[in-house]
Amino acid sequence: MLILQSLGVLPGESGVRLDRFLRDRFPAVPSRSVRFAIEGGAVRVGGVASPKGRILREGEIVTVASLAEGSDWLPVPSDLPGASVVYEDSHVAVLCKPHDAHTEPQRPLEAGTLAGYLRKLHPEVAEIAPAPGLTLLTRLDFATSGAVPAALTAQAWTFLRHEREMGVIGKRYLCLVEGDVPEPVPIDYAIDSGGGGTVRVRKESADPDPCRWTWIEPVRSAGAGRTLVRATISRGKRHQIRAHLAAAGHPIVGDRRYAAVPPEGPGKARLMLHAEEVTFRHPDTGEPLRVVCPPPEGFTEHYLNET
Repeated sequence: MLILQSLGVLPGESGVRLDRFLRDRFPAVPSRSVRFAIEGGAVRVGGVASPKGRILREGEIVTVASLAEGSDWLPVPSDLPGASVVYEDSHVAVLCKPHDAHTEPQRPLEAGTLAGYLRKLHPEVAEIAPAPGLTLLTRLDFATSGAVPAALTAQAWTFLRHEREMGVIGKRYLCLVEGDVPEPVPIDYAIDSGGGGTVRVRKESADPDPCRWTWIEPVRSAGAGRTLVRATISRGKRHQIRAHLAAAGHPIVGDRRYAAVPPEGPGKARLMLHAEEVTFRHPDTGEPLRVVCPPPEGFTEHYLNET
């Protein structure tokens, strides 16, 4: 962690945004550290906490209390209650993340993440990929539980990152949704960033890339006007399943961000979204590998045991 003093704005820096000013002054510091410091009030201009877009003028004084270095974003090796390993060999592992836990650190030196759990089990992955997510290949929302694959060797990391970029790592989710879903259906709505940590669905526009569609398959009626469904994606976007289902009129039970009505009744304590299965080619053999992460307590009463 860099502990800093006051910085005067030079003539050539007048008219520059605050975040750009800090990135230029500290090129070795990650951009996320600059953003975190500004949003956390650790950066002040003339003694006043300022937004990242604040335009600086010559002679102003920028005071920075602290900036996290790159190593501060590495996940702290730690236990994670509810986490488990559902598959492992010498090349790859699949972890099962509990709900209400971050996949990777959201602040410097954060413990209790899935990446930290992976680093405790396999310290060597921090050398393969010294980044917040280490060698985890997918990322689940804080409130989502389920399977997350991880590479355990540099060879596997290179191979599986390419597979991820090609959109051939399959992910299947179990969801409890509002309303009746009578038949399988693809949801192809285009998704844009909506700001404030949300996304915006454009129902009038179809995404031309099927890898960004959400494929919905009903499992069975769950009663109370709800349906248990499976949702399959490959190269997914942030909040894709949640936003797609809500836009299609079937918000996920417990979704406080995209549901039109606040959740009530069973499942209101958590988001009823679980990543139950991942499929990918094994990085050593090239053979298809399918790994299932059983649904947690809370899904059992709605889950249909099928193979």
